[in-house]
Amino acid sequence: NSERRQLLRELWMPEYPNIGKTVGVHFVIGLLTYQGDGHDDQTVERLYREQREYGDLALVNAREPTRDPYRGDPKCTGEKIVAWFQHLVVSHRGARFFIKADWDTWIHTTKLEHNLRLLAAANEPAYFGNTLWCSYSVKDFQPCGYGFGPLQAAGAKKVECPPL
Repeated sequence: NSERRQLLRELWMPEYPNIGKTVGVHFVIGLLTYQGDGHDDQTVERLYREQREYGDLALVNAREPTRDPYRGDPKCTGEKIVAWFQHLVVSHRGARFFIKADWDTWIHTTKLEHNLRLLAAANEPAYFGNTLWCSYSVKDFQPCGYGFGPLQAAGAKKVECPPL
């Protein structure tokens, strides 16, 4: 949503001096609709203009999130995140850290950068965050049944995923 991206550009990005210097910000956009089709010409033109003006879009070959028919709110299929990581290992070879956050997350980038540098000094693999697991509907391969762990997701699948 371009309005949300613009809000972050105006309010969040200017707040932290390391953004644009030691911290990069990219908005990940899937080049396909959730049905797997290309976007309409108007959307493509808007994305083109926005990328030319700001240069902060990561356009990836993946579907945009679909409306989860079992919950009624947008859920990511995961394709976009995987495509983004594939894009990062080529476009940002020297980066030590990558952070994925939703548009409504306000990250204190200077504190986070400081903590990540401390973790990097340990020179060991690290994961900083939490993982949301989900199940998939066998019928249409859409995500359903979310939980903070495989057992919670499996239990939620029984309630939230449609029976075959």
